[in-house]
Amino acid sequence: MGHVNKNLLIFIGILLLIGLVDAVRYLKPADDNKQAIQAAYTFSVNDGNEIILVYNAYGGIYPGIVDFINKEFFPSSYPCNLCYLTFGTFKMKPSWKEFINALPYTITELHKDNFKRRFTPANFPLPAILLSNGATVQVLLSAQQINQAKTLPQLKQMVQNSLAH
Repeated sequence: MGHVNKNLLIFIGILLLIGLVDAVRYLKPADDNKQAIQAAYTFSVNDGNEIILVYNAYGGIYPGIVDFINKEFFPSSYPCNLCYLTFGTFKMKPSWKEFINALPYTITELHKDNFKRRFTPANFPLPAILLSNGATVQVLLSAQQINQAKTLPQLKQMVQNSLAH
């Protein structure tokens, strides 16, 4: 009986520690100089050097658990089509990873909490795929466009079409 109680206490301690780490991350202040998101085609995609994938989900262990449950058991109510299309149960889908890694851009992934700390407006519709040239960040694919994609091949085609402009 004592062995089970000890393991249970260790498990509870680990959960509390994870919760503390998540809480500290959420208490981190926003950047002083938030960067504004510009409309699509503010600059040529040829001038871009970074693609920013912004998920409509919070980062961290506990939000990840809630997202996992929502995505696996209630997919019709899942709020992030970018996550839904590009991630399997536990990791990024290999075909999406190959696709984005083959693009001639640095790839940055942000969850909505980190996005809101770095960019304005705070109520920017997510998910989004953004393009940066180092000085300016513009919309490559909006939430509305991403949410129209029903399959991963459709999303890839949308990205390719946007980058071809």
